[in-house]
Amino acid sequence: MKRTIHYFWMVTRHQLMFFWLDILSTFGFVALLTYGNTYLMSLIVDRISAGGVGPSAVLPVFGPYILALILINALGQLCSKLQDYACWKLEMHAGFELARYCFDTLSNQSMTFHTSRFGGSLVSQTSKFLNAYNLLLETLTYSVMPMLFNVGLIIAVLIRPVPLYVALLMGILCIYVVLAYWMYKRILPLNAAAANAQNELSGELADAVANILSVKTYGREEFEKSIFEKANKKVLQSDAKRVHASNIRGGISSGLLVLIMGIVTVFIAGGNAWFGLSAGTLVMMFSYTYSLTMHFNMINSTMTRLNRAFGDAAEMTAILDEPTLVADLPDAGELKV
Repeated sequence: MKRTIHYFWMVTRHQLMFFWLDILSTFGFVALLTYGNTYLMSLIVDRISAGGVGPSAVLPVFGPYILALILINALGQLCSKLQDYACWKLEMHAGFELARYCFDTLSNQSMTFHTSRFGGSLVSQTSKFLNAYNLLLETLTYSVMPMLFNVGLIIAVLIRPVPLYVALLMGILCIYVVLAYWMYKRILPLNAAAANAQNELSGELADAVANILSVKTYGREEFEKSIFEKANKKVLQSDAKRVHASNIRGGISSGLLVLIMGIVTVFIAGGNAWFGLSAGTLVMMFSYTYSLTMHFNMINSTMTRLNRAFGDAAEMTAILDEPTLVADLPDAGELKV
């Protein structure tokens, strides 16, 4: 996994402007649309709770809130579009560089390297490696970073009015993260095995089709079919193991999220009586926690995508790390045929 991250960062650092734009726009999107909207709505609720407002006073009193909400939503939507733009640009440039790097590596390897491998498998591994970068980037942009920003913002907003609630919430989330990482370490080898099995199946299919005339000439259709069937069953078995482990992880994470919603319900029910919290603060507590649990509820699919990305990239990463058996000297002259 470390070597895969090395290759992915190698191409990402050439596009640092889009990388930082991706991070900042994601933060702006979360802060404005998730937290800014709810914060202003809590102010409106508190203002209504403080005393009635006559029909003629609605716009003078709530006009600034309305304008602020419109501005926040406009800026939030702008951040959303910048987020998509930065992600697309990173995928385009990184895909170009990774494809060129893979091609150069494979074309510079020796005949011994290529005769011991299926050509179809190498093509499949290259394709999976390129797609793994896109999958990893999109998972970080649309799942991991919003989840981390949600945690930071909920601490910043609620630590002062309800520190006990924040402490309990962060304690449960720490347990959640530890369990998720433990399951992630268990599932990662299963994803690598599944990707390997899929590459073998793709390689067998590609080579059987490419050499179909030879297969038919020597009447080896049943033999090729048996090899393909064996590879196909291996894919089925490896996918079944991966799904089973993912379901166990999903059950554990769902239980912890139910516990979190139980705690927030208790604090909302007694928040005014125990801590003197206003109605607007209670609205913020529920909205922020619900948004946070929705992000953590997707952690099962997020970890699955991360596992799949690193699993798909594992074989090509190993190939890129292999030494070139036949290489030109640094001062080699141009070959003239």
